[in-house]
Amino acid sequence: MLSSFPGRRTAIIATLGPVSGTRPCLENVLRAGVDVVRLSMGNGTREQHAAAVRDIREVSADIGRRVLLLADLQGRKNRLGALPDGQAQWQPGEVVTLCAKPVEAASHRTWTTHPWQPERLRPGAEVLIDDGAIVLAVTAASASELRCTVVQGGPVTSGRGVTIPGATTVPAGLCERDADDLEFARALGVDLVALSFAASADDYAAVHAIAPDQLVIGKVEHPDALASLPSLVSAFDGLMVARGDLAVEIPFEDVPMAQKRIVAECAGRGRLSVVATQLLHSMRRSTLPTRAEVSDIANAVIDGADALMVTGETGYGLHPVRVVEVLHRVIVRAERYRDEISEASDRAVAGGRTNPDTHGGEQ
Repeated sequence: MLSSFPGRRTAIIATLGPVSGTRPCLENVLRAGVDVVRLSMGNGTREQHAAAVRDIREVSADIGRRVLLLADLQGRKNRLGALPDGQAQWQPGEVVTLCAKPVEAASHRTWTTHPWQPERLRPGAEVLIDDGAIVLAVTAASASELRCTVVQGGPVTSGRGVTIPGATTVPAGLCERDADDLEFARALGVDLVALSFAASADDYAAVHAIAPDQLVIGKVEHPDALASLPSLVSAFDGLMVARGDLAVEIPFEDVPMAQKRIVAECAGRGRLSVVATQLLHSMRRSTLPTRAEVSDIANAVIDGADALMVTGETGYGLHPVRVVEVLHRVIVRAERYRDEISEASDRAVAGGRTNPDTHGGEQ
């Protein structure tokens, strides 16, 4: 069990960021109920990760509760390259150029970490960035460049995820960066490793060959993972329903059923299950959750998820401590309901065994 917080079985996993990574905020976030801190190896520097680990261990000792560390490897995830000062603002109608190889960054010109197949692209094909928060339309495609028009704009930062449906070439196996990040994470003494875009049992074997003593969580973010779900459940120590990327790779209306299937299969085989992405998306700005978010969290707990993970809500949202407090409250209430249902079911079964058959016997 991942949770060490008194009175709660479902673990809370949280990502640190510019606000929550400060020492005072970190202490408040951990006291509010975080069980596992996620280190995103695709973002931040190694010096920042090492400093965060030192602070987490010190605060964990101060509050008298062990907090686990999760190193999240970027795996096959396609990402944006660098932007000037790490960020840009793309407005509808503006032109953005994506390159197949690293180039000198400009506000509207950068690259992607994986290439695309230009013959599969037609004018108007979509490029989805940051789980679809930014949408580009391709106007011209070659093997070296994609020229795009912004359809749905907003702020964008270096390293955001990129999806080009049906056209991205993603290499198999553990890339050199992941192997290097994994060695670094082991040196930090992390407790768990998550692998983005896990697709087969071979991915688990590749991680375990480098880190045989680590618990490894496979992130389900692609149709290939769903197609090989039974073998993934057997191979990995647990699976994460990474709904952000999954919802741009498959129809979004299919994601809830995929989530239920993954959680159920993990429970049936004694594996950990984690539900992630947009659990409290509105609370990046608001101090209160939406009613839909509360229902989403409760249903994940009732379905049997072992852990819930927040990313942007605590990574760069305005109210990281409040986010954890809300998540804790909803989880505790959902767990109580689940227990009530289980007890009622047990009573009904017991009653069926002990009550006499009123229709039997002599007439």
